[in-house]
Amino acid sequence: MKQTLFSMILVALLTTACSSGNAPSTPEITAYNEEQPLPGDSTVYGLACEGCTDSLLVFLPFSGGDPDTIDILNARVHRRVFGRPEIGDMVAVVLSANNKSEADIVINIDRLKGEWCYMVKPHLRPRAGASADSIVTLPPDFPDSLRKKWFQPREYGMEIRRDYTARPIGAQRNNADRQNGPVEYPTLKRYREWHIYNGHLLLCEARRDTLGNQQITHTDTVDIVFMRRDTLQLRFRDHEQGYYRKN
Repeated sequence: MKQTLFSMILVALLTTACSSGNAPSTPEITAYNEEQPLPGDSTVYGLACEGCTDSLLVFLPFSGGDPDTIDILNARVHRRVFGRPEIGDMVAVVLSANNKSEADIVINIDRLKGEWCYMVKPHLRPRAGASADSIVTLPPDFPDSLRKKWFQPREYGMEIRRDYTARPIGAQRNNADRQNGPVEYPTLKRYREWHIYNGHLLLCEARRDTLGNQQITHTDTVDIVFMRRDTLQLRFRDHEQGYYRKN
């Protein structure tokens, strides 16, 4: 509730600053600054101001000062504007190396956060002793009732939260059924953290150590292909995955 109230106050301050041409004082921006870029990250973070168009981003950086006007037309032409910036939205911007008033990539972080899901189907579990790439099929007369019961799709996905934590969607607690059943589902990526890094999306798997502290065990470096209000497409190292927004 405290964070929500503070966010409302900040948006009110932002609206006043963009309308009058005077940005909030540096201490107020510093107090709100939740962004701690990773070492080597050249991304600039801030809030979208009033006056944004399809070709221009009016941008109040978290570092303070007056709002900047950034040309995003080239980024939009190359489909690198992910989520239309609206006043008060938190935005990540990768600036052009040759022109600091032009953006290469724009990511609307407030549009990125949320629950993103996709459906998966199981496949028959390989027989004991069979090679991993062996093909297992059902006989033609296999009962439809069992086929329907075994091959129920499941919803997988992740929740991306504003505090740079994530939550896997689709985890199953019944380990015995998962290990001994006739079918098996794809492995669920259990992402617990996320970050923006030079325009890439870092998705981090983690687990707790003996002291209860969460330790990152693997990180996927992902490119956003496109992002609309209810649709997200991500490019992983070896495949692309589409998501729909849940709720």
